[in-house]
Amino acid sequence: MDFIKVSSTLLKEFGEQNIRYAVIGGFALGFWGVTRTTVDMDFLLLLEDADRADSILTKHGYTQVYRSENVARYQSESSDQGTIDIIYSFREISRSMLARSVEVSFAEDLTLVTLIPEDIIGLKIQAIANDEDRTARDKSDIDALLAARHKSGKRIDWVLLKEYCSLFDFDDLFEELKTTHDQAE
Repeated sequence: MDFIKVSSTLLKEFGEQNIRYAVIGGFALGFWGVTRTTVDMDFLLLLEDADRADSILTKHGYTQVYRSENVARYQSESSDQGTIDIIYSFREISRSMLARSVEVSFAEDLTLVTLIPEDIIGLKIQAIANDEDRTARDKSDIDALLAARHKSGKRIDWVLLKEYCSLFDFDDLFEELKTTHDQAE
C-alpha cells in the first residue's frame, strides 16, 4: 500500500466532506514512535459518516467486501491502494476516543487525525478480549506504545488505561502494565 497516496487522496476528501475519523492500527503506531510493518490502513469513523465514506472509497476504486454494524472492509485491486478497515463509532466510549483524537503532520504538507496512544491501547485491549490469539502481537504493541510515550517524556493517562482494562476484566493486565511502565511519573 502506498500510504502517502492513499492518505493524500482519501483524507483530503474526508476533510472536504467533514467526515469524522481517526487513523488507528499499525499505521497510527508510527505517529507515536512505534515502528511496525502493516499492509492496510485502519480507521475509526463515526457510524453516521459511513455512507459518505463509502461513496468516497468506491469512487476511488475500493470494493466493500464486508460490512456489519461494527466494522467494514474495503479492498482495491491496486496494490498501491490496498485494504481499508473501518471500525464504526456509535457508542459513547468510541465517540470519546474520536473527541480526544489529534491532528499530526505526515509527509510533505499532509496532516491526518489519529487517536491518542491511550485510546489506541484501549482498542488493542478490546482486540485481545475479542480474540485471544491476538494477545502476543497486541500486547507487544501496547508495551511499545507505553515505552515510546515514557521515552518522549509524555505522561501516560493511567486512569483511562485502567478504565479500558476494567471494561474487559483485565485488571491483572493493568497491574502488569503499570508495574512495568509507570516509572515515577
